[in-house]
Amino acid sequence: MLTFAAPQYAWFLLLPAGIVVLYLLRRKYLPKQVPSTFLWKTAIRDHAANKPLQRLRKNLLLPVQFLAALVLALSLMQPNLTGRAASRTVLIFDLSGSMQTVSEGRSRLDEAKNRAEEFLGGLPPGEEITVLTAGEEVRQVLTADTDRENVRQAIRGLVCGRKGADIRKAVSLAEAIRREETDRGTRIIVFSDSYVPGAGVTALNAGRGEENRGIYVLAAEEGSAYARLCNFGGDCTVTVSCEADGKLCEAKEVEIPAGETAGVTFTLPENAVKVEVRIRETDALAADNRAEAPVYRSAARTVALTGDNLFLESALQVRPDLRVVRTEAESLMSAEADLYISGTSPLIFSRDPSQTAFSWPEEDREPAGPLSAEETPMTEGVTLRNVTLRGCRPLTGGKAAIRSGNDVIAAYTDSEAALGFRLQDSNLPLKYDFPVLIQNILNILLPRTEAEVPETEPPMDPEESNVRTDAPDAGEEAAAAAAGRGQDLTGIFMGVFLVLLMIEFILAREPWVKNRKGAAL
Repeated sequence: MLTFAAPQYAWFLLLPAGIVVLYLLRRKYLPKQVPSTFLWKTAIRDHAANKPLQRLRKNLLLPVQFLAALVLALSLMQPNLTGRAASRTVLIFDLSGSMQTVSEGRSRLDEAKNRAEEFLGGLPPGEEITVLTAGEEVRQVLTADTDRENVRQAIRGLVCGRKGADIRKAVSLAEAIRREETDRGTRIIVFSDSYVPGAGVTALNAGRGEENRGIYVLAAEEGSAYARLCNFGGDCTVTVSCEADGKLCEAKEVEIPAGETAGVTFTLPENAVKVEVRIRETDALAADNRAEAPVYRSAARTVALTGDNLFLESALQVRPDLRVVRTEAESLMSAEADLYISGTSPLIFSRDPSQTAFSWPEEDREPAGPLSAEETPMTEGVTLRNVTLRGCRPLTGGKAAIRSGNDVIAAYTDSEAALGFRLQDSNLPLKYDFPVLIQNILNILLPRTEAEVPETEPPMDPEESNVRTDAPDAGEEAAAAAAGRGQDLTGIFMGVFLVLLMIEFILAREPWVKNRKGAAL
């Protein structure tokens, strides 16, 4: 079946008709001196030929030029030869924050849209198109629509979010649609920037790897704001500005080593209710160069702490509303505090030290595997990259937050949290994850009050800021799917056009005309 990927160029089919009209309107002959009056009839014919609307005479150039114009028009319409019957296609679009990454002046989402429109041009008439989007939620934008213009409009209106994309859930929905089909196949195409598909799914990934810097964490207390910056690239120095309620209050230059993070603190004016932090330099992903946060205010709280741990005390003092009081383990129960921190392995954070929801073995064990963070409020903004342990005590009880292999080594409840390892036996206190983890625990156990502020735009999901890597097209028949159509005949048609153009050039040369007329005489 012959289809056209660019039918909007069909008006070029008027070119062959235009050439015929030109031949009808005016046919001119070159003046020639002749040695005999026998040729006066030819002269009379030449005189009559200058009149408009002449009958077409035998001319080898006319059919060549007509065919060349027709082949050119068909080439512009991008003909394709497809042998498939109409079926159903499910298009899934990744709308995660990383799809806003710009390469060579075009975002990954724009590139995905272009590839999708090319793909649509090669589908057979009557093909049913379903469009799904994978962002914070999976949405069904279009269902079994055969109108190509409706599909194109739906695709052009897609917009990225700031968080990740649940592509697996979208693919599961598409596979459920495929299972409903009994008499025809369903094709699943994912347009993303890093998706690696399973069997029966094709991924057309857009973009290329780029360096990027972004705001990873932003928190604001009365009087100060703290931002953590991540660098997914080489060593760099960036300019970071801070605005409080729309007015610039401070700007700093921050050096960030390659592949690392750096923290920066700003002083806020009194009574500020909203803070905005920006990275001023332009990079591949502009969306993570800006973040907003409300300024938190809360009543003074007391934290009773046993033992001597400078790293833990420093992390606690990030919150200005906390007063840290050191005490002995024996007198912990008698101390008046809002939060009690005791023990070493495990380290227990509790509002009521007289009871605990956790249990653990008496001796430390070897870590059961690499560390991984669950998606919980306790681990928000925590990556555990390059964090190692020498030993741990697996925890039972509460909600798991951090695992070592299958063992739970950090967990929490509404009133208690526990780290099942000795801080001195880990490099975690030396990582930026540590103050973030401690602040998350404090936010769970000692929630703060938030000032009345407009809706704020928090930092982008940190996983979306790493745009250094991309993935090639993958899946069954990925190369054919990338073309979006069957056999592309555009190149063949253009080749025929060039051949006809060469023939027309040879026929139109004056020596050839002289020889042809001489032979006719």
